[in-house]
Amino acid sequence: MVTENNKSIAQVVAELKNDARDFFSTRLQMLSQEMNDKIGVWKMAIPILAIAALLAATAFLTLTFAFVSFFAGVFQPSQYAWTFGALIVTGFYLIAGFGLFYLGKRELTQSGLVPKRTLRVLKEDQIWIQNEARSQV
Repeated sequence: MVTENNKSIAQVVAELKNDARDFFSTRLQMLSQEMNDKIGVWKMAIPILAIAALLAATAFLTLTFAFVSFFAGVFQPSQYAWTFGALIVTGFYLIAGFGLFYLGKRELTQSGLVPKRTLRVLKEDQIWIQNEARSQV
């Protein structure tokens, strides 16, 4: 059996098979490249977050006693001087910890997990296929 443009059904099916293979291969390459880019960002952000956590813990352990004792000296006549010193230092460390957490989170959310470019191209392909199907009918 021959189609309108003098090709056999087998030729048309073979062309469709090749086009589909090329289509999916291209989309898989796009997805792979975009995910590799995102993994690169994660590889940079995760060590930054780990170093930030390590620095925060080290700073907490090495400076806490010094700060607490300083503030305890400020409140010395009170029997709660060490408590006030500890609360002030705790507040400072909480603010610093939240700041570092925010920086790391911002780095991760800017890149995101979703492969946006690949999804956009697939959506465009879906629209193109729908338009082609309508024009064939």
